[in-house]
Amino acid sequence: MKSVLGRVLRTLQNLAAAVLAAAFCFVPAWFAHVAIDAGLAPVWVYGAVAGLVLVGAGVTLSFLDKAWHGRKPLGD
Repeated sequence: MKSVLGRVLRTLQNLAAAVLAAAFCFVPAWFAHVAIDAGLAPVWVYGAVAGLVLVGAGVTLSFLDKAWHGRKPLGD
């Protein structure tokens, strides 16, 4: 029973980390996109937005993979 509870807790930790990673990366990317559309930022900022989205997607998918396999969020 202890190992099942530990796996569930590790999965919940990974899911929370995935949501936070997505929020920290995708929300600023969205607001940068809105700023570019409004003319407040130059168009070349889309390069930085693309990099932010790629890194955020990689980190988020990594946490989701760890959640699927029941590994520690920062241990393995």
